Formats: sequence, C-alpha cells, structure tokens
Amino acid sequence: MPTTIQVEPDTLNKLRNFKEYNRESYNEVINKLMKFKEMVEPKLTEQAKRDIDEARKEKGMPLSQAIRELGVDIEL
Repeated sequence: MPTTIQVEPDTLNKLRNFKEYNRESYNEVINKLMKFKEMVEPKLTEQAKRDIDEARKEKGMPLSQAIRELGVDIEL
C-alpha cells in the first residue's frame, strides 16, 4: 500500500539528483540508497556491538592524567 511521507524541499532536490532516469520512482531511489548503504557499511558482529556499547559507557580519564600515565613529554 503506497504512503505519503513529508520531506524537506532540500531533501526532495537531493532525491531528484539520485534518479538515474526521469521516470524512476522515489521508491526505487530510496531502495537503491538503502541497498548501497548495506553494501558500504560493514556488518558488525554481536561481540563488536557489545564492545562498542561498553566503551561508550566508560567515563575515560582527563587528557592530562593519560599523558602522565603514558609518560609522554608534552606541554598543554
């Protein structure tokens, strides 16, 4: 069942630029863009996703503390 979506005028112009031929539907353009994204974007394993989530939770440390711990000779 077809549906209508709201897009900004700038977005519509960008979609028009992706058309390969005049009568290509926006549905085809959007599907083509999604397929391209799937091809270009690497698939992450479940372990990689968990590692990323865990890394985002960690607070980290101030740069000055990291410099001291690593023994780097640098002035801030």
